[in-house]
Amino acid sequence: MSLEPRRGQCSLGVRDDCVMLRSMRVPGAVFLSCGLGLLMAASASAVPKPPPKFWSSTRCERVLLGVYARRGLPTGDGHHFGIAQAICVGSGGPHACRWTGHRSRLYAHFTVFTRSDLNGGVVRSWTLATRADSGLVPVARHAGDQYEGWPPDFHMSRVKLLATETSPARFRSIVAPLAARVTQQENASGCTGL
Repeated sequence: MSLEPRRGQCSLGVRDDCVMLRSMRVPGAVFLSCGLGLLMAASASAVPKPPPKFWSSTRCERVLLGVYARRGLPTGDGHHFGIAQAICVGSGGPHACRWTGHRSRLYAHFTVFTRSDLNGGVVRSWTLATRADSGLVPVARHAGDQYEGWPPDFHMSRVKLLATETSPARFRSIVAPLAARVTQQENASGCTGL
């Protein structure tokens, strides 16, 4: 009988070390499995990135009509209003816009005009901002504990009532001069391109 250890066996002098190494294999494998599982779970439930800081007027209208037309837009005071028509006009001055590579403007602030089909067509005006600002309320389409920490879709100011009992055609005639005035002011202010 040879005292030489065979491959995979421990020698007599280091038997305690070998037993200790073998006993660490199972907890090590369990620890590694748990760590990988936690990493996968954390990446699956990761908070999404906030929306882009600058939007086009078209994106603003698409978000409002695509998401909030069906469920209504929550206001800061706990009420909701539907959106059947929306017009977004970039505003906020030189610091709130930037140029794209195609020489068109993107904005971080918008003056928004909306018309609701409810109550005969109510026309409202408010400010939409893509980032938090003083006096603005965050608006998110998701609610519940599972969405804790998710960024809001946008922020909005208090809502101003402009008209009631308004048809789609009347909405356009009410909003057209107001939107033209905001656009003229914005074009005169320039765009710093931040």
